[in-house]
Amino acid sequence: MHKFHFLFLILISINGFAQNSTNRINSNEIKESVVVSDTSKINTKYTLNPLVSSLLSTFIPGSGQIYNRKYWKAPIIWAGGIYLLYSYDGFRRKHSFYHQILIYKDRYTSNEYIIPFVEEYGNQFTDESPKVISELSKNAIQLRNDQAKKNKQQIIIGSLVFYLLQIVDATVDAHFDKFNISEDLSLNISPAVFESNIYARGFKLSLNF
Repeated sequence: MHKFHFLFLILISINGFAQNSTNRINSNEIKESVVVSDTSKINTKYTLNPLVSSLLSTFIPGSGQIYNRKYWKAPIIWAGGIYLLYSYDGFRRKHSFYHQILIYKDRYTSNEYIIPFVEEYGNQFTDESPKVISELSKNAIQLRNDQAKKNKQQIIIGSLVFYLLQIVDATVDAHFDKFNISEDLSLNISPAVFESNIYARGFKLSLNF
């Protein structure tokens, strides 16, 4: 009878040990699964590629800034592009306006064509009356024509510079993404001793970043 009790106790002990081992294995599996899921979340932040950022900004201005996660820069670039385009169109039409008046002055001695033309389009470019515009000398019209042409060319140059700068901005931002800047920015002031003169004393500034 005692033998049966002894065997029964052994079976209970083996069963308890097996359950503890199973619980330990399950807990380890849960921890490993949690660690794996956490690392997958960390890896979702992609590494920026300067070449990709440059190409995106080259073909679609502002898209490189979006790729760099600098979303606030894209609307500024688009607004600047719209402003430059609108300005170019205004100076282009103004140049065409005065250029056409020059053509009329070259071909005709009277103002019979200039006055109707200015009445139709002149209010977009000047507050002067059609009669005053028609009585301006050819040299005065030529100066206005040249100024409008110059402004148009300046807008073209400015647009090209603006286009190149947004490409450079996107490329530099992508490069700096790999540059690790510590959050510990501190300025330390400490006494300094000069080896060339043991009696000289001073202060040393050191910046940590």
